[in-house]
Amino acid sequence: MRVTTLKHAIIHRGAVPHLAVYLLYLAVTLIITWPLVRVFSTDFVGHRFGDQTELARHIWWIGHALRNGEPLFFEQPLLAYPDGLNGAWLWGNPLQSFPAWLFAYIMPLPAAFNLMTVLRVALNGWAMYVLALYLTGGKRGPSLLAGLIFMTAPTLQGQLAAGHQGILVMWPLPLYSYGLLRLRESSERRWVVLAAAMFTVSVWGSNLHLFFLVAPLSMMFVLMMLKDRRWQALRRMLGAMVVGGLAALIFVIPVAAQQVNLPERLREGGIVTFSADVLSLVTPSFQHPLFGQLTYTHRVLGVNVTEAAGYVGLVTFVLVIIAVWKERAARWWLGLLIVVWIFSLGPLLKAFDQPVTFTAGQFESFIALPWAVAQNFPLLNVMRTPGRFNLTIALALAIMSAYGASYVWAWFEQKRGGVLRWLVFILAMAFVVWEYQVFWPMPTYNAVIPQAIHDLRQRDDIRAVFDMPWQHLLVDKDALYLQTAHQQPLIAGHVTRRTPVDPAKLTLLQATLDPALLDSAGVDIIILHKEWDDEDGLLDAFAREQLGDPIFENDALAMWEAPPGDSAPQFTTWTPDDAIRTSVDAYLYAPRSGWATLSGQLEADDREVTLLLDDEALHTWAIDGTTNIRVALPLADAGYHTVTLAVNPPCPRIVNETLRCNSVQIDTLIIDDYAPDDTAAAIRFDKGLTLNDAFVSQANAAIDVYLWWGFEAARDMNDVRFVHVVDADGNLVTQEDGTLGEQAADSQWVEAISLSLPDDASGEYRVYTGWYTYPDIARFAVLDDVPGAGDGWVLLGTICVGEECE
Repeated sequence: MRVTTLKHAIIHRGAVPHLAVYLLYLAVTLIITWPLVRVFSTDFVGHRFGDQTELARHIWWIGHALRNGEPLFFEQPLLAYPDGLNGAWLWGNPLQSFPAWLFAYIMPLPAAFNLMTVLRVALNGWAMYVLALYLTGGKRGPSLLAGLIFMTAPTLQGQLAAGHQGILVMWPLPLYSYGLLRLRESSERRWVVLAAAMFTVSVWGSNLHLFFLVAPLSMMFVLMMLKDRRWQALRRMLGAMVVGGLAALIFVIPVAAQQVNLPERLREGGIVTFSADVLSLVTPSFQHPLFGQLTYTHRVLGVNVTEAAGYVGLVTFVLVIIAVWKERAARWWLGLLIVVWIFSLGPLLKAFDQPVTFTAGQFESFIALPWAVAQNFPLLNVMRTPGRFNLTIALALAIMSAYGASYVWAWFEQKRGGVLRWLVFILAMAFVVWEYQVFWPMPTYNAVIPQAIHDLRQRDDIRAVFDMPWQHLLVDKDALYLQTAHQQPLIAGHVTRRTPVDPAKLTLLQATLDPALLDSAGVDIIILHKEWDDEDGLLDAFAREQLGDPIFENDALAMWEAPPGDSAPQFTTWTPDDAIRTSVDAYLYAPRSGWATLSGQLEADDREVTLLLDDEALHTWAIDGTTNIRVALPLADAGYHTVTLAVNPPCPRIVNETLRCNSVQIDTLIIDDYAPDDTAAAIRFDKGLTLNDAFVSQANAAIDVYLWWGFEAARDMNDVRFVHVVDADGNLVTQEDGTLGEQAADSQWVEAISLSLPDDASGEYRVYTGWYTYPDIARFAVLDDVPGAGDGWVLLGTICVGEECE
């Protein structure tokens, strides 16, 4: 009898019904991802522009690391050769790759990735089904429909197509909500464990779920308990949240620390682009087989259907109206939906994928929203995609649909329409699947890697592979995927989004394909991704000119072996010819520390341009008309350097048609006059002033003096810098005295000063520099014991002119 009872429980109330529901959702997943099932082992599900190849590489890496004893998470030695990269992101987001890396032991990478995807989508539906069963008192029809609405939500289909595996990890959220709801009524420890565990697991797919989903949900439940004055339940919920939050910090903190220290150039923008349109909730996909013929769908979703999709749908809308009308508990979820919908709109109101403007008098502006303030708060400032609050909207819609469907289900029950009830619900489910379809068919793309790439794995003479054009984000993603075949280190590569490798290094390698530079960087194989070359194939032609015929080529790739580097790399530069709207970068390689100069011509109307060397501001020009510039560049270290010209203030990203932002035109920008110099020694002056380094060069009677100043204290117009040249008798021969203007404390300044000796100059001359105050001409004291310090100046060098110097 006991065995029969246990068997009955398992079949009718235990695992079997839930397994059947899961298999149903799995079948639906195969429908919405059609034709994936036909190309399961050879293609990736999703759009060509997604993250599939990037994630596939990380999936491969975990298995590779386990087999070969490599570091699993915090180090990535095969990326950014020879330094490697920090892989904390892999630790902080383990469900980005699990369980696919287990599957990859027995199946191809594309199949492992695709299997994880379809299992995950179905699991989302099942988790909502479990929650809905509780909310509806065990009504299976409404629960099945709620799970279907959740798992097929357009916002989730968009993320699926973009290859955003971590964002698809939505199943912990319904279970987290379920745990909190049970804690409202019960003090059983298992519900504390469930809620705390699901809080933690919810951030394993994407740490940002903490802000987009967990935080709004948690705040709603806290407000529920506060309103009802259910203090015991509130304590239980807060206890689960604290335990889950502390456990989540183990995964979040390493990633957050890495993000805080991220260089400015790696910080992604697009916060307006990745905000939801005000019409997104009523806009189906423009790639839907029927709704795509509606022209407004293209205008609302633009090209960003993967992030902007948020369609509510007709069935869901009707059920939500019923739920809010009939069920008081549903109104909390409506309130949550409204709040996160406002946040999803981002900092500026958008309609038809364009910021909405208004006119006040003669001025036109945009409509700012609450996120314009919230986006500047600590931690929230890393959330560049407010549209992902649509994920919380999808959760709220599914739960309200469960309430509404429960009312409809009960109404049919009162009318004794059992068969009709199921027929109506089955038709509703079918309509939801059809109506919510974001893509038909779901895009897939081939993932087969040529054998020639696999063959590189057998070679032990390859130090690293360089993929180009390096600046294209998809090239770096595809390079990561090719690494799963050749298993050689990459010069570039990334863990997420874009490569952190110095763009000066990558640009000069690509722009020159110089054998000496390639050899010094460790490049032995060059792979050109022809799909992402420019329209004229200029990089392909240049590579053939420099490297000869490729050793392998097909329609997508061309591969070369780097020629031997028979000499040490020389001073090398690359300069842009773009107009400056925000900033432009020039790059150089210096074989030794020393000096160079930047010269050229800038043209603008009343604009300020700042020079930065390796992100340190060193000089500023006021450009009004055509201005010739020449400034020294102190190269403190050998290697690659970035020279940046930045406009202050920069042109805004969004400019009204009636307005104009003056850019700065560049003409003949040149970096040259390289002079090795290993004698740098900082010299301290009184009043918070330091001469960080200096250099004197001479060509006959022409003298160039390069100075690099550091200002610990602010300087004003009455502080005068001087450079004096005196003869052997101490007589002043030539000079350059001038103020550097207002200089802020803790700033720097570089300059290149050209002086000319008289035509009859002959003999030895000494070059000094120092500072004095005007009008009293009181020199700043020199605090270090260097030649000239006793007289309030510093000897920079001695030159000789004339026959007696030979």
